[in-house]
Amino acid sequence: MLNVHEVIPPLTARLPTGDAIRAWDFKQKKNLVIAFLHSDCKACGSFLEQLALRALELAEAETVALAIFSKSPWSRILSPLPREILAAADTTGRSQLAYLEENVLGPAGQQRVGVFITDRYGELYAQWVGWEPESLPQADEVFVWLAQVEMACEEDGVSHWTAAA
Repeated sequence: MLNVHEVIPPLTARLPTGDAIRAWDFKQKKNLVIAFLHSDCKACGSFLEQLALRALELAEAETVALAIFSKSPWSRILSPLPREILAAADTTGRSQLAYLEENVLGPAGQQRVGVFITDRYGELYAQWVGWEPESLPQADEVFVWLAQVEMACEEDGVSHWTAAA
């Protein structure tokens, strides 16, 4: 597993348009929810739907969700996703190996799922990794962690104390 409070490894995937997307595209701009999901999994689809229903909250938290699949999920995603959620595929498996550990890829493809929450600088705050899709967090838990990220970022910012007279 990755170490909390360390910078996440590189992540590159392809959007349906063929354009590359990288986690670093959002550095110093947006917090990230990075979800490695199975494209043919009901629980993974449900997780994505939960986030989509709360897209306004993602926007308010200045967060983008990157849903990363090991193979093209486009036929499984029936409705357009809100702009706060980007679905992409990393068919090389490099990102999955970096985030989900070495034994993540098997004969049937990606064996594990995982969700990672970072601040806008790429610092890891929370992670869930499991063999079963049911190990994915609920949306409420994701948003609790995003609130923690925002509080930590506010504390690291400029002090709001008034000068003594």
